[in-house]
Amino acid sequence: MSLSPVDDPLAGPFWAAAGEGRLVVQRCGSCGELRWPPLAGCPECLSREASWAQVSPSGTIWSQVTYHRAFQAELKADIPYTVAMVALDDGPYLAGRLVPGAVARIGDRVTAEFAEVRGAPQLRWRPTQHAAKGGNDGKA
Repeated sequence: MSLSPVDDPLAGPFWAAAGEGRLVVQRCGSCGELRWPPLAGCPECLSREASWAQVSPSGTIWSQVTYHRAFQAELKADIPYTVAMVALDDGPYLAGRLVPGAVARIGDRVTAEFAEVRGAPQLRWRPTQHAAKGGNDGKA
């Protein structure tokens, strides 16, 4: 039996908020620095105090990769899919899949959305700048 990501001792609050359609990251209780991934202590000031802060669900694609091979059997039906590393407008970087069928490039603006996949919330990025389907770059 596998545990739900909501049961994860460090990242559980992130996944619980994701299930409600909200994007949250850890905030240091001492210096106020936002961070992802969640950690037991702040890498900036070493404080162990933390809370969860809702952040803007928008950002810019910093990097991305498209997978054409399933590295786990349960991902075979999803191939191909693209994972993007997004620099959030509020600071931290978060990785997540592009919504199915979306085409985007490094530097494109995206917004977070959440879907339930195999019984657990999944963070997905939806391009907001140019045509997100077909990849025709606006050419006729």
